[in-house]
Amino acid sequence: MLSEEEVHSNSYADRTGAVIDRQTFFGDDCDEINLGNEDTPPSKLRLNTSTGTENTSPAVINSIEDHDQYHDNHNDHYAQISPEPVPIKFNIIIREFEKRGDGMNAYIVYKLQTEVSGVVGYAKTYYETWRRFSDFLGLHGKIVEKYLSKGIVIPQPPEKSISALTKTKTNSDPAMSREVGIQRARHLERYVSRLVQHPRMRNDCDLRDFLTIDSDLPKAVQTAALSSFGVKKIFKNFQVVFSKMAFHMEEGDRWFEQVQSQIDELDEALRKLYTVTESLVASRREMATSGEQLGKALSMLAACEESTSLSRALSALTDVTESVSNAWGKQAEIDNAKFSEAIYEYIMLISALKDVFGERVRAWQQWQDAQQTLSRKRDQKTKIDLAAGGRNEKSDQLKAEIEETVLRIDQLEQHFGELSKAIREEVARFDTDRKTDMKKILIDYMESMIHTHTEMLQLWEKFEPQAHNIQL
Repeated sequence: MLSEEEVHSNSYADRTGAVIDRQTFFGDDCDEINLGNEDTPPSKLRLNTSTGTENTSPAVINSIEDHDQYHDNHNDHYAQISPEPVPIKFNIIIREFEKRGDGMNAYIVYKLQTEVSGVVGYAKTYYETWRRFSDFLGLHGKIVEKYLSKGIVIPQPPEKSISALTKTKTNSDPAMSREVGIQRARHLERYVSRLVQHPRMRNDCDLRDFLTIDSDLPKAVQTAALSSFGVKKIFKNFQVVFSKMAFHMEEGDRWFEQVQSQIDELDEALRKLYTVTESLVASRREMATSGEQLGKALSMLAACEESTSLSRALSALTDVTESVSNAWGKQAEIDNAKFSEAIYEYIMLISALKDVFGERVRAWQQWQDAQQTLSRKRDQKTKIDLAAGGRNEKSDQLKAEIEETVLRIDQLEQHFGELSKAIREEVARFDTDRKTDMKKILIDYMESMIHTHTEMLQLWEKFEPQAHNIQL
């Protein structure tokens, strides 16, 4: 039984540690643990309770860096089940797509080429499957239903686009459909690759079927614009907003408070960077168009020039200008594919991370609501006992309900603690991946710029002798 102080208190920071240390021997996740997998989180292995080990970890975890230090200093407390884990290889490429059907029945299918080794459940090392866009959205719905409530950060698939739908179904120009297919193929490749990078989701049966079954999947009904699934999702979002307004969560864990603040700042900075990258891509495309127009004007000028040497120089300048225009056009596409879209993907990942924090708030609200329910039932039982002068049938019924509510409170408290622990691990994993990915994004961008400017420099150096040969 909970004390009155525990029933009426909304403070949980001092109790979370005790809750998350409980060992669940028959939880839902037991069959998903691969002890021979190096990506199995340390929290899934049993603690070594030996004492006498020096501990230099911070007493209070207040930031992502403190969490990493705490995690590093406790690595030696976990059992070493497999000192030589099997290396994991999981590469997914989407390079081919084709349009099928005509008119309003037209759609695009994408070819997934999967190379995998060292992952349980995959009998072969190479798979090829064709999937349409709605199949990806159907997979996402299943993943969200299974893993979001467990505190797993789930990447966002590409959003439905009215313009893309119009270009696919109502436009007979193959170039327009190809433009949609190329851009969406890149987004879908990033989405699936991000799924298989996660140690929990890479062994999921739905994801495995999606990548390995060489036949059409059942049609996903959740992807319809006004399906019952979509209506329920909208209604659920309204419920979450109203619950936050009516039952505000006072954050009692400083680590979560600081991390959410850091995530908000990162989100704002990335959105500003994305806006700048979009402007950069647009400017490079305008430079390419302007260079093409300049080349045409120079060509016309060279044709009417009487001086032979000047005409040759203008013709050479025309060729250089057109080549530089093509280089700017290629650089614009590279900036869009490898820089702007990569930044946007991380904005969507931050949105997914915020969804996980929202699940934690919802779990806390359910826990507090159950505590208030318990308090009301106890008050009712006390009043009935006093009015009746003893126990009666109504009092016995309330007693049974109180016992069920107490059991539910314990379950909700444990769920909240386990969810908080899982989110800590997800934040640490997100921060590690973010640093690696951002480094790669910036290096790719700088290398592409160096290559483009080197190509332009070579073009202008080749033109220099032509300019010096002009005879006045």
